[in-house]
Amino acid sequence: MTDSVPEPCIRIGRGEPLLLLHGLVLTWQSWTPVIDGLAGSAGRDGFDILAPTLPGHWGGPAPARPATFSSLADAVETLLDEADWTTAHMAGNSVGGWLALELAARGRARSVTAVAPAGLWAGPSAAASLLRRYRALGPLIGLDTDRPPVMPSMIRSLLVPLLAHRPAAVPNRLATAMAAAPANCTILADLAEDPALPCGFTALDTLDTPVTILLPEHDRVLPPHVYAPLTDTPLLTVRPLPGVGHVPMLEDPDSIAKEIRATAARATTAVQSA
Repeated sequence: MTDSVPEPCIRIGRGEPLLLLHGLVLTWQSWTPVIDGLAGSAGRDGFDILAPTLPGHWGGPAPARPATFSSLADAVETLLDEADWTTAHMAGNSVGGWLALELAARGRARSVTAVAPAGLWAGPSAAASLLRRYRALGPLIGLDTDRPPVMPSMIRSLLVPLLAHRPAAVPNRLATAMAAAPANCTILADLAEDPALPCGFTALDTLDTPVTILLPEHDRVLPPHVYAPLTDTPLLTVRPLPGVGHVPMLEDPDSIAKEIRATAARATTAVQSA
């Protein structure tokens, strides 16, 4: 992995379909630490994994204009159709978690593992605080601006601690790729004007598929106060993730892979019991 433009997606593995959706300003590469293990190794059952980069992100396709959260979900749904997947297990981080929940509401998910998901706001002010954070960071990393970003080493020193509680645990080449991605995201200004942003995802209680929501203990991007109260139900499991930051795959991939497998297994059990 280098700082060259990444491929628009990766498809790997055999087994049940699994869609991996990254967070805002990043790429599918944020899932790199879990992909090989989830694809199957050492005799373990694997998944047929599709991990795309979202439109308007580094190496991803051109976005619809204006880009909206709904249009991003539309684009991912088109990818599902192109893969000939009526449904798939889904795991999403941050905005990717919101999109996975939206696709579940559209009937496309077998299960959802939402890691630090965006959109489950306590109120409109939570979305506003997130926007302020991105806009404060934007001028430093060239995000949605004509000005060049600061030196790559400085971007990395600013960004990686926002994504990981233990930056030193993030492999060097992966940290470099994460730091290169934000300056190549072109849709933040569009999403900031999307009327859906202050409302977020409001259909959580209507989903009829197993959902696990994972809330990192040291999330500096979406801390606990931004979330509406979340309570377990027969289909919804809400669990803290100790010792990790906003993109926990970067520093504790084994735990995230285990959670994805467990949520997918809940869906399999539900089908067998039906």
